[in-house]
Amino acid sequence: MQAGEDFEALVEDNPEDVAALLERLDTEGTDVAALLNGSSEETNIDLGAASEASSPLSDAIDGNEAELAEGLESLAQIQRTGTLDDLLELSQVASLLMGAMDDEMVMSLSNLASELGGVADTAAEEDISRGLEDVLHSVGDVSEEEPEPVGAIGFAKALRDPEVKAGLGVALALVKALGRNVGTVEDTR
Repeated sequence: MQAGEDFEALVEDNPEDVAALLERLDTEGTDVAALLNGSSEETNIDLGAASEASSPLSDAIDGNEAELAEGLESLAQIQRTGTLDDLLELSQVASLLMGAMDDEMVMSLSNLASELGGVADTAAEEDISRGLEDVLHSVGDVSEEEPEPVGAIGFAKALRDPEVKAGLGVALALVKALGRNVGTVEDTR
């Protein structure tokens, strides 16, 4: 009875080493089942020596039992909630996307990001930022109330309004600057 209890304690303390020993014994032709039942004459096997053999797995486990237990519990938790399946699917999608991206696509995305960065830098300039803010506020003001249709006579009357004059001045300056930045300007005077 004592040998059976010793064997169980050995298995509990060193399951990998015992499994390796049993596999080796089985490979050598030893009747493992008879050995475990105690009916074999060759029962003088030094299980202590077998458990002393060090393996990379047992070395990694030694001293890290608490961390491994916490890690396994965390893994079990994300498995129970289905998050593990979601993570696996996400990794498969990412792998497919990475496989589908070729050098041309990467360069194109890189160029687009660079251009967007340039636009953001330009928009961050103080004068441009203030002008864009004015335009956006004006668009917001116009969308609060429904503009009325205006004919030629209404347009001529509106030209006397100082706000319309100021707005037309901004619009003409914007059109002039746009023409200057677009490229060649042909003199049409």
